[in-house]
Amino acid sequence: MRRALITAALVLLCAALALAGSVVALRAAAPTSKDVTLGTVDVRVVPARRGSVDVYVPVVAWGVRAEPYRAPVAVELEFRSLDRDAALAALRTGGSADASLGVLETELQNAVAGGLRRAAAFALLGGLVGGLLGGAVAAGGFGRRRWLLLGPAAGLAASFAAVAVTGAGVSRFDYGALREPTFYAHGEELPRLLEFSERVLAGGDGYGDSYGEAVAGLTRLIAVAGDGDREPATIDRSLVVASDLHSNGLVLQALEGFTSGKPVFLVGDLTQRGTRVEAGIVAGLARLGSPVVAVSGNHDSRPLMRAAAREGVVVLTETGRLRADGTTDGEPVAEIAGLRVAGWQDPLESATGTFQGRLLELKERELEDARREFLDWFAGLPERPDVVLVHRHGLAHALLDELAAEGGEPVLVLTGHDHRQHVETEGGHVLVDGGSVGAGGVFGLGEETSGFAVVHLDGAELPAAVDLVEVEPLSGAASAQRVVVPAVPEVVEGEAGASVP
Repeated sequence: MRRALITAALVLLCAALALAGSVVALRAAAPTSKDVTLGTVDVRVVPARRGSVDVYVPVVAWGVRAEPYRAPVAVELEFRSLDRDAALAALRTGGSADASLGVLETELQNAVAGGLRRAAAFALLGGLVGGLLGGAVAAGGFGRRRWLLLGPAAGLAASFAAVAVTGAGVSRFDYGALREPTFYAHGEELPRLLEFSERVLAGGDGYGDSYGEAVAGLTRLIAVAGDGDREPATIDRSLVVASDLHSNGLVLQALEGFTSGKPVFLVGDLTQRGTRVEAGIVAGLARLGSPVVAVSGNHDSRPLMRAAAREGVVVLTETGRLRADGTTDGEPVAEIAGLRVAGWQDPLESATGTFQGRLLELKERELEDARREFLDWFAGLPERPDVVLVHRHGLAHALLDELAAEGGEPVLVLTGHDHRQHVETEGGHVLVDGGSVGAGGVFGLGEETSGFAVVHLDGAELPAAVDLVEVEPLSGAASAQRVVVPAVPEVVEGEAGASVP
């Protein structure tokens, strides 16, 4: 029994050292360079906790990352050089462009396959060396010289098994995952990349799942990088959703690159207490987009929202647009940027904007009353809005559930309060929470990111995709996780009058 235990321990030791050797070998291996139609690409395969494909273009300092398979390796493609003419040709249509695209598909597939084969060879070599080290330990520590041969064999077997399992995981490639990549860039490059990516990755009519469509989208994105003078030409349009600024004006400069010229919806908590001192921030908010629309949060006050209205912000309340004198226009559904928009002020909006006696959270009974009042308000609107703004995510989720139960025309619900980025869909209805744009306040700069969302609308003015953006305000480093909104099946009338999908 003792000998069997020692043997098992030595096998495990050799296997562990073999796997460690494989990891070291993969990390130490230099990338391979491959000449393709678009230029020169370096291919590298490295160990990773989650399987991913990462394409990086240093010339414009942006990249695209996706997780289309379950295997502990990352495939990294880095375009060291770009052929400008070939890149521009990829943006054209016709037989020659299709032929070039077919060639590029084959080139990239061969480059990645070659990189994977090379990585497998390095992993096996590293496993052999690790197993040899384990055998040397067994021979020297336990006097078992035969382990000088058994160790490398055990190590090679362990590495081969790991390579086989990893290969099986990579082979189950889900091209649909490429519809929801993470974009990352520095400074002003990410807004520009997002401008192009909606048109490029949508493939014109919808998000595709095939290898050809994925390569076509990637090619066009790289073409954008190769044509630095080309202006973004999106098919449809987008809007920005932000909340929970909490008076942190230091993040506004980083936000402006994403919001310029777009409708911007601020979903509450513009300030920390809604005081007169904090009202100075509304001038910067009013310049963010065209137009800027806002509702109050539990940290805001009516004097603050009136100040925002004076600066040109479209401030919405349950009874309509707020005027600078504190009255409303009595029209709870406003026509803004071609959309029907309604907004509900927070129940804890302060009437005075003072610190004394200020409550910032509702008790359970009060929250239930607010939920009922909010849903009754929505049901009593004179017309169904396309977009609803409400700060408290609990109320927003209650409305989403209500909409899902009743059906009807799709509604985009914008919310905040919980400082957590997420997108939820129920039927054709979509809820978007951009997180906290305030990056944890002034003292959180450099430690927390500024979070907000960019909603891409299709030709029918319905959400097609949402980019959850995070920006580190000081360094300018930014990333965006794309979430594709599921298409709603068309419903037609059957012969008997029943709705049939």
